[in-house]
Amino acid sequence: MRHYIKTLIITVATFYAVYTLIPAINLGQDIRNVLFLVGGLWIIAHVVDPIFSLVLLPVNFLTFGLVSLILNAGLIFALINFLPDFYILPYNFPGADIDGIILPAIAFSRITTIILIAAVFTIIQKILQIIFE
Repeated sequence: MRHYIKTLIITVATFYAVYTLIPAINLGQDIRNVLFLVGGLWIIAHVVDPIFSLVLLPVNFLTFGLVSLILNAGLIFALINFLPDFYILPYNFPGADIDGIILPAIAFSRITTIILIAAVFTIIQKILQIIFE
């Protein structure tokens, strides 16, 4: 039971980090949207992802864990159609200058924003799992 609560907290913290990093996510007014989204991401990360990772083990090794990214992106696409007020807008990254490293401004379309959200979610979730496991 303790493991499930810890992984749920990691999923909630990861979603909050992605929600604050990428302001293109709109959850609407209904709290059920947040619960469905976090619950779906938790189920994908801890039930479906291990099964697909084992079944597709050679592909998972060759792609360095890309299966999690594909599952998260697929879940986000499905939840956009399932939840009435949940949608993702196109994202315009304004660019950044971090200690002399210049990141140019990039305009993401809606689909690339969903893939960006899934990628950032997967990376942060894996880092938090490594830290707290």
